[in-house]
Amino acid sequence: MPNTRLNVSLPTHIVDDIKSLYGPRGISQFLEEAAQEKLDVLKREKYKALIEGYQATAESTVQVLKRFESAVTEKRDV
Repeated sequence: MPNTRLNVSLPTHIVDDIKSLYGPRGISQFLEEAAQEKLDVLKREKYKALIEGYQATAESTVQVLKRFESAVTEKRDV
């Protein structure tokens, strides 16, 4: 997978903590993992809200479809 090079500014104490855990060349790995975890959470929350919205309107959608069912299923002379 291709990479994009970025110039990022972080507080020194955060960089020092990352280096102590991942080594001096592990900052990119840490930032990649952290960004992926955050994106996963945000996507899950977004999709959860969409699903809840669809579920909330499901019953009214079924009622509307039932009203139009005879028009759709009637045999027509065309």
